[in-house]
Amino acid sequence: MKSPVQDLKDEHSGILLMLDIMKKVINGLKNRQGIKIEHLEKITEFLINFADKCHHTKEEEILFPEVIKEKSNTALVNELLGEHKSGRDLISGISQSLKNYEPGKPDAYHIASNMELYISLLTEHIKKENQSLFPVVEKQIPENVQMLIQQRFDTLEREVIGEGKHEEYHSWLKDLKEIYK
Repeated sequence: MKSPVQDLKDEHSGILLMLDIMKKVINGLKNRQGIKIEHLEKITEFLINFADKCHHTKEEEILFPEVIKEKSNTALVNELLGEHKSGRDLISGISQSLKNYEPGKPDAYHIASNMELYISLLTEHIKKENQSLFPVVEKQIPENVQMLIQQRFDTLEREVIGEGKHEEYHSWLKDLKEIYK
């Protein structure tokens, strides 16, 4: 069984790949290229369901409560929670602008702007988790508790995003990566 840290790091890899795809999409949006609405919808769904509802929920509802049992970790966890909230606000901005999306129109620029801010936020956020949070988890949380955390992660993944959805998102990543090289 993989560890909760490895599970989250694997998800970080998928999120970072999406951020790279988004950089190419931003250029297309800013240069008035007709980025397909289906691609923007897939990116948005990925951010809402994979990055936030799955990944961030694993952290917020399962991992963080264990991490803050050691009071010295509270400031780090609160900082990460604030970044999750900021990310949700940016995703909401993308979703709202997507409703009226037309290439070259103001909403295309709003999408690009929110995506740029999201990329910047999540790049630093992931670095912080990889360098600061995960070593704490591996050092302070006993292995038997980590196994229970991983079991709860697996259950949450099945119940929140559904069977096979994780794999579907990874196939979207592969397809979008091919389109936006």
